[in-house]
Amino acid sequence: MNIPGLNIPGIPATAAPAPGEAASSGLPFDLQRLPVGQLESLRFKASQIIESIQLLQRTIDMGGQNAMPAWPDILSKYNILLSQSHNLSMSLLAAHNTGTAHSAQGNPYEKIAVHPRVGLTDAQLDNELVPLLRNIQTTEVLRAESDTVRHLAEHMETKGSLGMLGHAPRTGGRPPDYEDVLRECAQIRAEHDERVDRATRAVMLLRDKYDWKARVAVEQEEPEELDWNPGLPDNGGAPESSVDSADTPSGRQSNDSEEEEELEEVLGNGEHTPEGSQGLPTPMADG
Repeated sequence: MNIPGLNIPGIPATAAPAPGEAASSGLPFDLQRLPVGQLESLRFKASQIIESIQLLQRTIDMGGQNAMPAWPDILSKYNILLSQSHNLSMSLLAAHNTGTAHSAQGNPYEKIAVHPRVGLTDAQLDNELVPLLRNIQTTEVLRAESDTVRHLAEHMETKGSLGMLGHAPRTGGRPPDYEDVLRECAQIRAEHDERVDRATRAVMLLRDKYDWKARVAVEQEEPEELDWNPGLPDNGGAPESSVDSADTPSGRQSNDSEEEEELEEVLGNGEHTPEGSQGLPTPMADG
């Protein structure tokens, strides 16, 4: 935290100047009065949060591929980010409680500010001071947010915020306003939730229709356990019974028409499915 050319105000006037600094500057500086350890800890925790945000963003982006990463990966990285944010919040709260309990000065962080002690050029201000006063999103996050907004606006009828600002052409009608954009965003969210609910119901129907444990369970013992000798000929046992692939062991047709129709309705492919809610066609491989 010993930054050349910078001063921390709020220090008593009797404080001595920093070593190596000219006493004629008139600006008090006492490094011993600063909570350097706490500030270093806060900086470390803030750096961890920034790295976790960038890692989560890269995980969701998947290198620009049109794919969704595994949910456990997203959940684990989000939990780490949540834990780090909680630790930072508790550190700030603990410092505030300690300051109010033992001193009338309150939170020690509230009286710390950074400003240049000497004149700085624009290049020095941007490279040395501004990074210490980070109060905006990082460049990577800003770029990703801009790309997301532009990509979403291209597929919206109102063109989103770009259409309101006149940056995206819109065919016919009056220019969109905030209510139009919010209404379309609410419609997109409702349609997304409907697709999620329909997909969840389809999985539940498939799970109830097929007894997966019975289909994969091995009821007969393995040949090793029966001391089976592959060199011995078969003893003319009972012929293998042919099983109709269309019948289940209980004699019920697996392709039950009512269940198939219900499943198609849930998937959005049935004849009673409203227009506009049809499911996406199954992708076919070229070859």
